[in-house]
Amino acid sequence: MLFTIDKDSLLNKLKIVEKVTAQRGNVQPVLANVLFEAENNVLNLSATDLEISIKAKTTVAVKKEGKITLPAKKLLEIAAKLPDKPVEFSLNEDTNVVNITCGNSKFEIIGISAMEFPRLEDELTDGTEIEIELETFLKSIKNTVYAAANYENRNVISGVFCLIKGNKLEMAATDGNRLTRIIENIKNKDDKSAKIVIPSKTLNEFVRVCSFISEEKVILIVDRSRLTLKTMSFAINSRLIEGEYPPYEQLIPKSTANNSVISRDDLISALDRVSTMVNDRTSIVKFTFNNNKLVLKAETPNSGTSEDIIDCIYSGDELAIAFNYKYVLDSVKTMDSKNVQVGLNGSLSATVFKPESEEDYICLIMPIQIR
Repeated sequence: MLFTIDKDSLLNKLKIVEKVTAQRGNVQPVLANVLFEAENNVLNLSATDLEISIKAKTTVAVKKEGKITLPAKKLLEIAAKLPDKPVEFSLNEDTNVVNITCGNSKFEIIGISAMEFPRLEDELTDGTEIEIELETFLKSIKNTVYAAANYENRNVISGVFCLIKGNKLEMAATDGNRLTRIIENIKNKDDKSAKIVIPSKTLNEFVRVCSFISEEKVILIVDRSRLTLKTMSFAINSRLIEGEYPPYEQLIPKSTANNSVISRDDLISALDRVSTMVNDRTSIVKFTFNNNKLVLKAETPNSGTSEDIIDCIYSGDELAIAFNYKYVLDSVKTMDSKNVQVGLNGSLSATVFKPESEEDYICLIMPIQIR
């Protein structure tokens, strides 16, 4: 194998695939490596942790075709420090040693034979294929995935529900203490549909990778058990989560008895200040709404208390309610709105948080009983 690649292109592709390599020490050593495959003036970089696989490709000058796996973290560290010059990779097939040359810099890296790399599942080609604007899909992920249950639970609520039907994309997530749901308009030109639960780990990885690219579309390819998320520069393959997602629509209140409007920035800042005195075990902050004011209080036994007051619009009876403040911050920080609407049905009822400027995104948070 002998090829030359631009330094920036090498670094970009390594950043895309590196995080998917297995990080634990008790797995096969080859899973900590990236598979390099050079042929037909194309370089494919692949990585997997046996749950998710990702492949990125770029055009390079290939003088001799070949493939090898190289340690991801070490290679990324080297690439980040190389000068802005062409980088040459040369493989000694007898020793699995790769010589990397860039200007006056030279490195020798010992690889592992590509034969030991697990066979990756091919990108889906015969499933339902739906093209969506990347910006819309990313927004929907960011507004839901944070509320999914811990991925280690491996049950259906560790994923994000995704429904594509007509010209609507609906996504929802819950961990039992909170629920998020967003509905977005899309251009579904072939009127295809899908109803799936995507692992939160897959979606978080997709969001991370998209920070390194600049594209307009993503293609979802779905069959009964697998998903491919594909753009022009990379593809992620993942298993879907099996099982029936909870009927979350039944939990969303049709109306709320009391409503408040709060400045998003004021709420974030006040929660940040008050949280310095929360009990680390419970993360409870008490919200008291009364006379167009919101009073936020936190206390920790043997440490002290904190209080902050911010203006809001609220004309109902005084209402005190407590939340895990982290749930509120997670929700409010994803909102692209000047103000936040809060819908209340009592101190023990689920509370609706949503951006004032958007009706189709909500976060429902269960309160914590005040003792």
